[in-house]
Amino acid sequence: MTQQRTAGRISVLGIIAFVLLAALLLTLAVLSAVKGVRTAQSYGNVVRVVDGHTIVVNMDGTEETVTLAGVQAPLTAPEGKKTTLDNCLAEESTANLSGMLESGDSIQVQYVDGPGGTRLVLARSGGQVINVVQVEAGLAVPVRDQPMKQLGADLEEAQETARTEEAGLYSPSVDCTLPGRVAPVVDVLRGLPEGGPSSSAEADEQIEAVADAVEQGVTAEKVFATIDPEGTSLSSLAWGEDVPQLRQRLDEALTQAQTELASLQSTRGVLLTREREEAARQREEARQAELARQAEAARQAELARQEAARQAEQARQEAARQEAARQEAAREDAREDERRRAEEEARRKAEESASPTPSKSASTSPSPSPSKPSSSSSSPRPSADDDDEESSGPAGED
Repeated sequence: MTQQRTAGRISVLGIIAFVLLAALLLTLAVLSAVKGVRTAQSYGNVVRVVDGHTIVVNMDGTEETVTLAGVQAPLTAPEGKKTTLDNCLAEESTANLSGMLESGDSIQVQYVDGPGGTRLVLARSGGQVINVVQVEAGLAVPVRDQPMKQLGADLEEAQETARTEEAGLYSPSVDCTLPGRVAPVVDVLRGLPEGGPSSSAEADEQIEAVADAVEQGVTAEKVFATIDPEGTSLSSLAWGEDVPQLRQRLDEALTQAQTELASLQSTRGVLLTREREEAARQREEARQAELARQAEAARQAELARQEAARQAEQARQEAARQEAARQEAAREDAREDERRRAEEEARRKAEESASPTPSKSASTSPSPSPSKPSSSSSSPRPSADDDDEESSGPAGED
């Protein structure tokens, strides 16, 4: 009987020990689940932000690197590698996450199973779901395979908000985004000057502008080839569904610009032909005008020569007239001098003839001397009657 009781006690103790052991193992399993299975919610503190979707958190004294579940953010291109669309706004995405999660901030994380042992988390801080806020800011995009159904729906809604508000990766004013590479080119293509050129020089300017815009359009069109609408890269996830619409807008504007370019080149040819013909016409007009000018100059020169000859002839004739007048005056003066001498000689002779033979007594007494007429040219010329009267006077006395 005593042996039976002892055996029963040992059996009970064994059961109790087994139960305690099982409870201990279960407790350890639960604790392991909290830290390793990533299905429980826990609080920690932010240590630092690594990139736009990766953070280091301190969980119960242990630092863990975790990735935001359901999102992909742009990452900085590796050193020496060319920057691509997948690297667009990488620094801005990191800065935005750092602004929400500063070192030491309290953070609530909900672990989610990820591929390849990745520690994915749904992070909450300041009353916000960080995963959703990053996508809503246009600085991260939802991945195709969502680990949580509700999170996936929230992320899709956040992405649509970012697209509608043209935030981050959807901004046409950011050069590295797909809209930023396409929209400005479309604006350039559609904003080309209207109206035909009026000269070949103006046509050349317009052709240069349109050709440059077309080149930009062709370059922008090549970007679409780098985006797989069904792919898993950041550019595919961000803009895959935008490609058809953006491509259509670009193609329409590019086709219109190419048509305009061909028209301008044709118009330039026509204008150039007209300008050459006009230049030839102007050259001919200039030549004819020059010939007319030369002919007029020759005519004016001939008129001037004739006028000079006429004036010279007039001067010669006037000089000859004056010389003849001078000579005539000289001859007249000579004749006048000769006439006066003849008159004086005749008067003298007449006086000698009229005087009686003087006696001795008469010769002693003085006789008045007849006054001599002035030989000045101003003396009045004696008339013929006076000459006859003088010459006949003594004869009558005889």
